[in-house]
Amino acid sequence: MLKRLHIAFLAGFFAWVLAVYAESEPQEGVAYSVEFRGDRSASIRKLIKKQASVCRLEDQPPITLGQLRYRIEQDKPLIESVLESEGYYDATVDLTMDEKTQPTQVIIDLKLGPAYEYRLVEIAFPGSTDKELAKIRPRLRKKQRVQSAAVFEEQERILDEVRRRGYPFPSLAKRTVNVNRAGKKVDLRLEFDPGVKAYFGSVEVDGLETLEDSFVRRQLPWEPGDRYDRVLVDRLERRLLNSGVFSRVNAEPSEAGAGTNSIPIAVELRERVKRTIQLGAGFSDIGPEVKVFWEHRSLFGSGERFETSVLWNPITVGGEAKLTRSGFLDANQYLVLEAEALREYPDAYDSRKLRVSAMVQREFNPELWGGIGIGYRHLLDEQLGSRERYGQLLFPLEIKYDSRDDLLNPVRGIQLFGRAEFYEDTLGADSYLKSRMEALHYAMLSERFRLSSALRLCVGSIDGTSLGGIPAGDRFYAGGGGSVRGYEYQSIGSRMNGRAAGGDRLLEFSAELRLQPGRKLGYAIFLDGGTAYNSQLSGFDQSLRYGAGGGLRWFTPIGPLRVDLAYPLNPADEHDERLQFYISLGQAF
Repeated sequence: MLKRLHIAFLAGFFAWVLAVYAESEPQEGVAYSVEFRGDRSASIRKLIKKQASVCRLEDQPPITLGQLRYRIEQDKPLIESVLESEGYYDATVDLTMDEKTQPTQVIIDLKLGPAYEYRLVEIAFPGSTDKELAKIRPRLRKKQRVQSAAVFEEQERILDEVRRRGYPFPSLAKRTVNVNRAGKKVDLRLEFDPGVKAYFGSVEVDGLETLEDSFVRRQLPWEPGDRYDRVLVDRLERRLLNSGVFSRVNAEPSEAGAGTNSIPIAVELRERVKRTIQLGAGFSDIGPEVKVFWEHRSLFGSGERFETSVLWNPITVGGEAKLTRSGFLDANQYLVLEAEALREYPDAYDSRKLRVSAMVQREFNPELWGGIGIGYRHLLDEQLGSRERYGQLLFPLEIKYDSRDDLLNPVRGIQLFGRAEFYEDTLGADSYLKSRMEALHYAMLSERFRLSSALRLCVGSIDGTSLGGIPAGDRFYAGGGGSVRGYEYQSIGSRMNGRAAGGDRLLEFSAELRLQPGRKLGYAIFLDGGTAYNSQLSGFDQSLRYGAGGGLRWFTPIGPLRVDLAYPLNPADEHDERLQFYISLGQAF
């Protein structure tokens, strides 16, 4: 009896194993391919490929022809709705299957017809008498092609505009679309319910562990009782994130209590680790470079950021420390205290300096910043055997505009930076004004190939004294990475005894094409040009030098790793005729 049970158990077990194995065997299914016919619109075909299951699941063939027919039947109304969403209300779609071919062929035949256009676009706020809301105008225009995606973007834009005008909880009440098939036109009417107009009330902060509550309140870009504006709430989130103290920030309005239009703002926070130490290394035309960086994000418990770093490369050694306090006298202002000890000893000069400064920076809007400050610098400057000592009062002024979409790998936007610094010497040397302006422009040339352009222009001048009255370390020099690639560091311009003399004028420009066909690897080609010259002796055209080259970009989670090779196009002497190699994190500019 037990023997028969044992045999039965084994037989059942092996039958179960065979069944599982049979189920796990891959089944080939009905292989098929998809062919588009009819009107050739690349954008329409791209949309259909994203939506239609016969396209999305082409690499997952059905088991039977019947299942493939089912996919086709389900896809036809879906494709028709895709075409209507793009303004093709008269389009026809035929989906057929050719079983005689190997593999089976699915044919999508498109006849788009004319694209419908808007005849009328209206925005309405029924029941509202707010003149601010009446100022909101549609951006969709007459004779513009009808597209559903553009309508949804318009709805969100208008809701954002309403939130900026004091209404925290607006909604779309009604969307009316009238299609005139005879005239191939569409009338669109969007009606919105703005909700209750509100004003900023209390601020409720949650998630603080070591920081003081006053740190968050110093960042508030509004006063209690100010009209609600979503832009100000977003600005608070950005400020708190940029402080480096928090890993998560979420600020949202809460529903106002009954009988009041004062709305509380709930701020949820998660603190980061306060201390960070980093070690960086790189290589360029001047050789290897090592930098050690240490940061404390809340030195005194109220978000004071303290940064210190030490740098070494073959021509520079030194360190600096910086303390930044946000909300200085105003929520839009920052106090920045800096101290620096640095020695620079390139071929052109040997400079030792100690510098301390204080600057108040102000955020005018998320893209525009300015700053003004005061400082003192003790400088020992040596060039061609001549040694000079300076004790200078500094009066810096700077402004910055930045609309780039990414700091390490921008493909859109512009950046403008200008700095002027007046030097008043307390030891009897000449006073002078040093100014420098830089403009960067980025544009996406092809979304399909991820081809973008980057342009850079930099000009500088030093006025108030002759070139001999300017410390060698303060003069302008050109050549090398970050300047004109293809030339050695500070090698462009006039020379004295075989060494760069520097200049009181600077001109640099760069043009770069960047291609990123994949997620990880990119390519670049570039042309750089520039010079530093003495305005009292010659013009810039007499010493303008050009360099060209190309490189690779390896995209990492912390930014692109850049490797460039550059060659001088019109070197001044044989010493410059050498290929230059650069490697660093981030784009060249």
